[in-house]
Amino acid sequence: MAQQSTEDAGMFLTHLVQAGWTKGLKTSIIAFDITQFFPFLNYSILTSILRHFGFANCIVDFLSDYLVGRSTQYSWNSFLSGAYDTDVDMGQGFALSPILSALYIAPFLNIELNLFT
Repeated sequence: MAQQSTEDAGMFLTHLVQAGWTKGLKTSIIAFDITQFFPFLNYSILTSILRHFGFANCIVDFLSDYLVGRSTQYSWNSFLSGAYDTDVDMGQGFALSPILSALYIAPFLNIELNLFT
């Protein structure tokens, strides 16, 4: 299928920039490599941001409990292992990664936008 690859997206962005230049606009693109962004979010900051945005305490508490401070034990017949830390990160496969990371950077974008107004 046409227009569904990374190359197509790059071509389209290039077209938009060149169209802006043709109209005499100052048009550019900034791109970031975010491959390691999701796994390294500071979860205490994330929960503070979610509380600031007015998310219900039960949702914030659930996410906090889910992402931080987890442990597991292995059991086999009468054997029970010691506890192992199993903190969950927000890897790129985690369904909420894009949403939570957008909320994470939203306050910083707001600061930047306020500088220009």
